[in-house]
Amino acid sequence: MPRGQRRSSTGEDIEETRNTILRTAHQLFMEYGFRAVSTRQIADACGLTQPALYHYFSDKQDLYFAVVKESIAKSRAGLERIAHRNESVPERLRLVARFLVSTNRIDIGMMLHDIEHELHARARADLYQEFHAGMLMPIASIFEDGIRQGFLCNEQTYGVDALMATDLFMNMLKRFILRAPRLSSAGFEASPSLPETSYQPNYLEQAEQVVPVLLFGLASRKVDANLALPPIHPSEGLVSEAEEPAQ
Repeated sequence: MPRGQRRSSTGEDIEETRNTILRTAHQLFMEYGFRAVSTRQIADACGLTQPALYHYFSDKQDLYFAVVKESIAKSRAGLERIAHRNESVPERLRLVARFLVSTNRIDIGMMLHDIEHELHARARADLYQEFHAGMLMPIASIFEDGIRQGFLCNEQTYGVDALMATDLFMNMLKRFILRAPRLSSAGFEASPSLPETSYQPNYLEQAEQVVPVLLFGLASRKVDANLALPPIHPSEGLVSEAEEPAQ
């Protein structure tokens, strides 16, 4: 902005300052965790006084809630765009894997721990609901498409519905999301917690391999054909050791 030029409204300044606080708090919270970061540190990093920060957020919990909610909202927008693409189920899941690993600069494990142990019950419930709607449901809709198309087994066949499939998918991706090399304009940089290795340049490609492993398994076609699992019927239960027939 040229020197001496004033903004058209005070509202623009307020919004810009709020966004600066959110960006700075996101970086600090996701790197060090809720408890290790103070509002004074965030204010200093933003060039504000601590009382000035409290004009925008009432306390640290309020700020953390806003940071996580905004992060989930951004992820939801990207995931929904992928879910609505006119692509096959495997291709959309591959795009989801790439999206989550390359853009999700969140330590999900630490975030969920902080939500569980640092926030009050109402905020905790609200963020879990946001996570379910924003992170899980868009992915589940892709699995639902696969079930509806007959490409994937339905719940009656193997007892796995779209949400359970999503949970399996996210857990398989977790190690890639948590340990992903950081991205910069110059390309990959090593994560501080991850030693230099030869596989970092193709880290996204390795994460994408979660999709065929989840959908088609590890067994070869020959072995898979010989060892195909029979359908599981609701009336059938697993026999515990106590219920095993006497020899």
